[in-house]
Amino acid sequence: MVNFINRLNNSLTYRYRYAWFRLTTFYWKLITKILISNKREFKQKDALFVWVPVWGEKHIKWFFEYTLPSLLTSANLPLVSKDKKIKIYFYTKDVDESLIINYMKVNSCEFNYCVIKESYFIDMARSLMSNFMIHILNECIQKNALLLIAQPDLVFSDGSVSNLVKLSDGKGVSISVAHPRVSIDKLKKNDVDILSLSKNVTLMVKTALDYAHDTLLYADEAIDVNNTMSGIATRKLPSGLAVIHNLPAVYLCSPIQDDLTFFLRRPDFNIIDKAWPHLLFRQSRLKVIGSSDIAFLIELTSDEIKPKLKSGLKYNDFLKGIFTPFVNYSNVMIGLWRSK
Repeated sequence: MVNFINRLNNSLTYRYRYAWFRLTTFYWKLITKILISNKREFKQKDALFVWVPVWGEKHIKWFFEYTLPSLLTSANLPLVSKDKKIKIYFYTKDVDESLIINYMKVNSCEFNYCVIKESYFIDMARSLMSNFMIHILNECIQKNALLLIAQPDLVFSDGSVSNLVKLSDGKGVSISVAHPRVSIDKLKKNDVDILSLSKNVTLMVKTALDYAHDTLLYADEAIDVNNTMSGIATRKLPSGLAVIHNLPAVYLCSPIQDDLTFFLRRPDFNIIDKAWPHLLFRQSRLKVIGSSDIAFLIELTSDEIKPKLKSGLKYNDFLKGIFTPFVNYSNVMIGLWRSK
């Protein structure tokens, strides 16, 4: 009798649990179907457009001294150009047009380019960068091109661009890359040849960590006073630096009309790394690279910029503050910047 009651109890418990499993599985499938779609465009792109929003003598000089040479290393734009047309799109203020043209004349860059000035735009009810972004997205959509975002404070390791293109083309995905801020003041003070770094990714990572900007130094989750609430948490490992990056920026984009509509409806460009990736994620169009061996770039940053520090944040790896993401998809991933 006891055995029968136990078997009956186990059977009823199993059936209850199985019914609950089926119900919750159906519920989450329904929620996922409502929120997540697949809007990839599975076609090869004819071109790669390099978007360079830049103005002011300082940042224009930075682009031609650091960013462009890194893009011209053998496994970046030159390798991509074997299969795709390359065009560089400069977006700038009217007063800086001639400066950019003069720099292009004296630099050995074989790729076509154009300069689009601020006065071209009529709608001033949004930020200048938003206007620039909207225009280049439309260009890419109309001319079947991938988009590489190349601000003037970035240095790309050799092979990063070709790897990004290879991993995106034909799949309709945009790719985010977690990257560190590096002190340009420390690099200059120690006469570091920034261009030579881009040709050796492991050396580039090691140098980035040796000359890290304070915003990266204080992203260490193992210390109590840090700035991990800004979105980056790091932990030193024997092989390099483990990184949890809550806001990895998109650097290679395969644009569709939804991207254009997204920016047309919003006035502020800062959503590019805070809200736009969540649209890409919901539409199954986002990939995130966490390995420096696949793609690695550094953001040159002045020491005048200071991190916002707070105590009591030991072991924190969550983004805190003004923006709550749709799904904190990137928080679950641990990347590695390999320095050995």
